Amino acid sequence: MSKKPVVSIIISAYNRPQVVTFAIKSVIASDFDDWELIVVGDGCNAGTEEAVRAFTDPRIQFHNLPANTGHQSAPHNKGVELAQGEFVLFLNQDDMYFPDHISRRVASMRETGADVSWSPILLLQRSGLDHGPLDVDRDKLMLDGATADGNFDPESFVISSCWAVRREVCDTVGPWLSPSETRLSPSQEWLHRANELGRRMAYHPYVSVLCIHSGARRYSYLFPECMEHERAWSWLTAGPEERLNLMHAVAVHGAADFVGIRKQLARQQHTVRSWLEGALQRFGVHPHSTQRFFEGTKKGEWVGRHMPFTSSMPPPLPFAAQTHIGDPTADAYLGRGWREGEDTGRWTSGATAELFFTIPGAVMSSRPCALEIFGHPLRDGDAVTFQINGEAPITKDVFLADEIETIDLPNAAAYRLTLSIEAPTSPFRLGASNDRRILGYRLSWLRLTPRGGAD
Repeated sequence: MSKKPVVSIIISAYNRPQVVTFAIKSVIASDFDDWELIVVGDGCNAGTEEAVRAFTDPRIQFHNLPANTGHQSAPHNKGVELAQGEFVLFLNQDDMYFPDHISRRVASMRETGADVSWSPILLLQRSGLDHGPLDVDRDKLMLDGATADGNFDPESFVISSCWAVRREVCDTVGPWLSPSETRLSPSQEWLHRANELGRRMAYHPYVSVLCIHSGARRYSYLFPECMEHERAWSWLTAGPEERLNLMHAVAVHGAADFVGIRKQLARQQHTVRSWLEGALQRFGVHPHSTQRFFEGTKKGEWVGRHMPFTSSMPPPLPFAAQTHIGDPTADAYLGRGWREGEDTGRWTSGATAELFFTIPGAVMSSRPCALEIFGHPLRDGDAVTFQINGEAPITKDVFLADEIETIDLPNAAAYRLTLSIEAPTSPFRLGASNDRRILGYRLSWLRLTPRGGAD
């Protein structure tokens, strides 16, 4: 190559030529073409080398270790040694990239400035047919590698096929250990070591890798053919609609698993009650009715608890007193689009957030009123739009120093205040902190005041 590629992709291969072919084809099918693919054989047989060299793309190279080590660490370390790209990606020989995987990961790494990033993967747990489109009844898929809060969790297993690493970070963190040197999987030990060394870890919540674990299939290395890979390849090449079908299957099976786990936990926590629910159910008593009886819920009370949330009037806003939005007592004013409360206020969680409040007639009849809004956006000078009841919006450039914005209110009524930010982002993306939450505007407090400062 006349110049160094942007991305180096490393595949560790061993004696599954039919399978590694699909991994290579998924790289070639990428919508991003500035890459090199380094396939390192772990003392492979001639069939594997022939399968790799059958691809005539000059971006693909094959290297075979002189002896089999029995693990991925040595081939991966050799691949990293040979890598010339700005970013290093790994791809297990059993796995495949969706066409937009490389481009999306490069864009994410550059946007966040991360040293190491990972993403959730689609894991094919069971292929119920030999060929054809996805069948949600007979095929089972799940998402793996997700995170609850966007932070690296050493207790979550993150398969290397979804990693992206800056090339220089590979040298800083050091080589993958052999299995005999750690009680962990070498891949997870490497990630943990990178995190402990203070490397900037980023979660990229975009699903673009399909994994088919060889370790989950009996005798997968003895018999090279695998109908699952041929079928999965047809899904990857079928376009966006089939990709949505895969995610649909994940959602259906994930929901079923969640229901099962929830029931199991309930039985463990309330063994006597669960036994009684089952006994009464045989006589036609709904299990929830039994639960709510023991919880002290009276007839009609369960529905009654939900009606005020949807049909009652929002609470009145106190006159001439600050209502601190970060305080739990302000929860009744909140609509959609808010983060958890903090001592200093509450952040919007996206482009739009809503608050609801009422101005009683007694307040408005004695004086015209205005609403004061005190807060600031995440970025200095962001345009913030304030809108009351869907009427004429007011857009202002608001700066990081807390500012008071004032909006006149026409009459006594129930009001909806909408706050909008054009392009919310995270402190992590701005390089300000490791906070990966998407934030827009931090509202500190609201106050109902006389219009124009009149008494």
